[in-house]
Amino acid sequence: MTADVTVVGTGGMGTAIARNLIKAGYRVAVWNRDQTKLAPLLGMGAVEVAHAREVFVSSPMVFSVLADDQAVREVFLDSGALVAAPSGAVHVNLATISPALAEEAAAGHAEQGVGYVAAPMFGGVPVAEAAKLNIVTAAAPDLIERVRHLLEAVSARVWSVGEQPQQANVVKVAGQVLIASAIQSMSEAVSIVERGGIDAGTVVELFTSTITPGPVYTNYGRLIAAEKYTPAGFTPVLGRKDVDLARTQAAATGLRLPLGDLLSELLTEAIDTGHGRDDWASLADLQRHRDFTETDQ
Repeated sequence: MTADVTVVGTGGMGTAIARNLIKAGYRVAVWNRDQTKLAPLLGMGAVEVAHAREVFVSSPMVFSVLADDQAVREVFLDSGALVAAPSGAVHVNLATISPALAEEAAAGHAEQGVGYVAAPMFGGVPVAEAAKLNIVTAAAPDLIERVRHLLEAVSARVWSVGEQPQQANVVKVAGQVLIASAIQSMSEAVSIVERGGIDAGTVVELFTSTITPGPVYTNYGRLIAAEKYTPAGFTPVLGRKDVDLARTQAAATGLRLPLGDLLSELLTEAIDTGHGRDDWASLADLQRHRDFTETDQ
């Protein structure tokens, strides 16, 4: 079977995206380093791709949902996949990677005649499962139009921000700084009211109905109030990776991020104190125990 699209990387996000593409009527092929994770999708009719270098063989349209720069480099730039790709193939990279790698990847794809669309996502696994992601794209307009129908099948909206692929990743890492700062600021606000003897859930509802409306403050506020950090939707390890990508991008343009620097330190503290596999809302656990001492004076 020739698939309409191949999904590379079937963790929580990739599985949700592949499932929604199947539900939308598309023929889907799948590849994952850990092949045991493919079983639910194969049960829905997806076809397995045996090796990374063959991801463009089942379909000239490939969506990838990989963890980081290293994974993207290994699967696409170092595996031979691009060499094996047919003329006119397109790779849609949905991962949060560094803008620098996005630029390098776009050039490497162009050398092999493969189109490259940067398309990082905002929204966790439940949002992906509901096909309500916000997807940020940057590429040549004709490439974006070629894949728009597939992106719209898994998202609430597709936001085009430029023609240089790295521009989409700049937007994504900037957004990750905003999310991390929202979690830390809500954690500090909650710790203040709790020590005043006030119910955290009530105050989170008040704040998110008035001062800080929106899904980020609302969803993370509820986790913070309930002290619910597992299962993790997004970990401090991944959060620090993204904040550090933003810091590197800022430094490359001569810009300093005081809050970004602090967030990187706080996320490192969360990892070092055993929260590495928890949700990054666990920043609140550290904040709840951050007592004032004489050395702070």
